Amino acid sequence: MDTPSFARTLSALALAGLCATTLSACGGASAAGTTSTSSPPSTTVTAAACPQVVTPLSQAEIDEALFMREEEKLARDVYDELAAYWLARAGQVPVVTIMSNIRTSEQQHMDSMKAVLDCYGLPDPVDAAETHGVFVNPELASLYTTLTTQGQASELAALKVGALIEEVDIQDLVDSIALSQQTYTDTVYANLMCGSRNHLRSFAGQIIKQTGSYTAQVIDQATVDAILQSPMEQCGQTASNGGSGQGYRGGR
Repeated sequence: MDTPSFARTLSALALAGLCATTLSACGGASAAGTTSTSSPPSTTVTAAACPQVVTPLSQAEIDEALFMREEEKLARDVYDELAAYWLARAGQVPVVTIMSNIRTSEQQHMDSMKAVLDCYGLPDPVDAAETHGVFVNPELASLYTTLTTQGQASELAALKVGALIEEVDIQDLVDSIALSQQTYTDTVYANLMCGSRNHLRSFAGQIIKQTGSYTAQVIDQATVDAILQSPMEQCGQTASNGGSGQGYRGGR
C-alpha cells in the first residue's frame, strides 16, 4: 500500500518543526476576515446506512477505509493530549475549549469509519480499548508523538497543529471520495470532510483572532480562504463533496 498523503505530508511538516512552531507566515498569502473564532457547532453526522446488498470493495478501497479509521483516531488522540496538557498549565483557554469540543466530533468520525469496516466485514486496526497513541500504521504512531510534542511548545503552536491536521484530513478525504466506487463510502467521507471544514474554521479563526492572519499549510491558499470565508456547516445533510473544499485534489 502506498503511504497516504496524510502521513507523508505531516511527516515532512513535522520534521520541519511546523515552521519552527511559530505562527508567522510559512509562505503564501494570509487569510483574514470574518472567520468564526468560536467552537464549531455539533458536527454529528447523520449515519449513512450500510447497503442491503454489499458490493465488495477493491483492495485500494479497503486500504483507504482502514487508513481513514486510524487517521480520525490520530486527530482525536492528539486533541485529547493537547487539551489535557494546556488545561493543566493554562486553565480553560481557547485552545483547550476548541480541542475538547472537536475531540468529541473526532470520536464520532472514528465511529463512522468503524461502521464502514463493519459493513464490509473488515478487521478494525484500532484495538478494542481505542488506546491513545497506539496505531497499526507506524508513521501515524510516530506522528502522534511528533505532533503532540510540537503542540506543547505554545498555545498558538497547538492551534496550528490542529489546523494542519484538519487541512490534510480535508485533502485526504477528497482523495478518498475520488477513489471510492460506493455511494455509502462516498457519503461517509463527505460527511467527515464537512466536519473537518468546520474544525479548520475553528482553529484558523482563533489563530486569526490572536495573530491577524492564517496562512494555509497544505491546501492551496485560495481553497483555504474559501473555507474560512464561508459559514459553519450543518454536516450530514448531503452525500455531495461540495461546499468550501470542493475542487481540491491532493496527490498520493
